[in-house]
Amino acid sequence: MKKIDRQINHVVFQPTFGNRPNQYIGRDRVIEQFIMGLQEPIGSRNRCSLFLGQRGMGKTALLLELSDRAVKLGYVVARVTAHEGMAQAIIEQFQLNGSTFFKDDKRQLTGMAAGALGFSFGLTFSDVTERQYGFRSKMSLLCDKLAEKDKGALILIDEVRTSAAMREVASAYQELVGDGKNIAIAMAGLPHAVSSVLNDTVLTFLNRASRVELGLISTNLIRAYYERAFKGIGIKISDEYLDRAALATHGFPYLMQLIGYYLIQYTPDGGTVDAVIMDKAERSSMGDMENNVFKPILNPLSDNDKFFLRAMAKHGDTVSTAKLKVAMGKRGPALQPYRKRLLESGVIEAPRRGELIFAVPYLAEYLLQE
Repeated sequence: MKKIDRQINHVVFQPTFGNRPNQYIGRDRVIEQFIMGLQEPIGSRNRCSLFLGQRGMGKTALLLELSDRAVKLGYVVARVTAHEGMAQAIIEQFQLNGSTFFKDDKRQLTGMAAGALGFSFGLTFSDVTERQYGFRSKMSLLCDKLAEKDKGALILIDEVRTSAAMREVASAYQELVGDGKNIAIAMAGLPHAVSSVLNDTVLTFLNRASRVELGLISTNLIRAYYERAFKGIGIKISDEYLDRAALATHGFPYLMQLIGYYLIQYTPDGGTVDAVIMDKAERSSMGDMENNVFKPILNPLSDNDKFFLRAMAKHGDTVSTAKLKVAMGKRGPALQPYRKRLLESGVIEAPRRGELIFAVPYLAEYLLQE
């Protein structure tokens, strides 16, 4: 019987934050909308996108997918995680990733040479430019230089949050668009962090950006992916356990990766998924969810916010605000501060007026067990 290479599991399923899965499913419309924006006129709303989602919703994987697609369209990409030094990191990424298009350009030029203003050779800045110019001016020079090779510039920022560096980068982007530079930007972050960015007085123009909330994936798509993945590596799984595995994910991308990963880990080479393996995979997946999703979500919350969430958890999947008021002994608008904070942080959602649900699967069960 053919042995399964366990290293394959690390290609098919990647249940680690910051890694990219072998196949990105359930976000086709989101990806196509942004890619279409890259082909639209400079300044198009779809060229500036904000992706919101809780931990485990696939934000980082989405940015990686956008990067690959953009490169194929002729863009040079700078991908960074938000931090105070990210402006310089963005410059360096463009110089590094764009250098391949200027590998034959070895002309030694000085400062203000015609046709290569600000560069010594390739995408390397002259000493004068390096010392005297700021982020916005350097980006303008890079955009012009890349345009000589029919290349655009795409900035991808993960874990976006309000900061001086974020103001510098976003403000420069707005000015570069106004100058007609072929540049685009996509940012991803937790809902409350993105909300803070949008409320920043310097960054209010980002409210005109395309804003996408990354929701759950169809369990039918997940089932189909599981079926292909397991068949491809020689693991047998019945329709019953395919259904169970897909439904157990509740459409949560990180949990989809976890369950698939552990099913492969626990199934013998060329073996068949059975009840014991399924149970074990689910238990291991929930352990990872607790450490990597539930605790990071709950740790920053106040005791009152957690009390609100536990009161929600006791009322099932969907709870009315009227029932919550009774359960918490509150009157009138007393629930509004908790509701507002938890909605903005992406922990809960309001599918209909007067109703609340948890945004992350199994969080209610965890709160009741905690």
